[in-house]
Amino acid sequence: MTTELNPAYILHIRPFKDSSALLDCLSYQHGIVSLVARGAKRPRSQWRGLMQPFIPLQMGWIGRGELKTLTQLEAEKISPKLTGTNILLGLYLNELLLRLLQRFDPHPQLYHDYDTTIHAISVLQNGDEQQFILRQFELKLLAELGYGLDLTCDAKTQEKLAPELLYTYDPNIGIIENSDNLSKEQIVVSGASIIALHNGHFDSAQLREMKKLMRFVLAHHLGDKPIQSRRLFSRSPSK
Repeated sequence: MTTELNPAYILHIRPFKDSSALLDCLSYQHGIVSLVARGAKRPRSQWRGLMQPFIPLQMGWIGRGELKTLTQLEAEKISPKLTGTNILLGLYLNELLLRLLQRFDPHPQLYHDYDTTIHAISVLQNGDEQQFILRQFELKLLAELGYGLDLTCDAKTQEKLAPELLYTYDPNIGIIENSDNLSKEQIVVSGASIIALHNGHFDSAQLREMKKLMRFVLAHHLGDKPIQSRRLFSRSPSK
């Protein structure tokens, strides 16, 4: 089965045998796809300079099993430039996608959201703005998977969130007002921070609470295995 050129990003790359590489990619038309790039590590390979994350590509492949063989690889005209901490932010997004998406399950809108987020990260210099962009992508990812959060109303009472109240997240219901019988496993976040996550008007304290909320929500879908890219952020304030 031959797949013609279609938009894709490489999310993860690792060596395969002597001169080849294994690629985990996010494809616009096919979702997460694993490919073997034969001979890609050879000095004269035309693919060497393109086989890295965060470059918008056009890719084609052949194969009937889960592991396809890369046959075509071309670069888009406009490519974001991620450097320094921005690379770590991108790696975090890539790991989320690989952990939460099913293979060969297309999500065209999510591909667009990822592309937009990568380009935004590449130009934003403000750490708070970068953090907010990450939180927005996390929300879009959850919504695409059917786990969207209502950031406007209490999931139990359907009353509008109040900035002066405290709320928690119940994985079976959603965001609800905090109660005295809160378990140790749950978190408390101000209504003001949740509203700020929805409308985009925030301060640094609210941004920290957004991060706490989204990390807690994502943990229910990621399971016990921690996000590996977070270790890279241990000495960085950005993630």
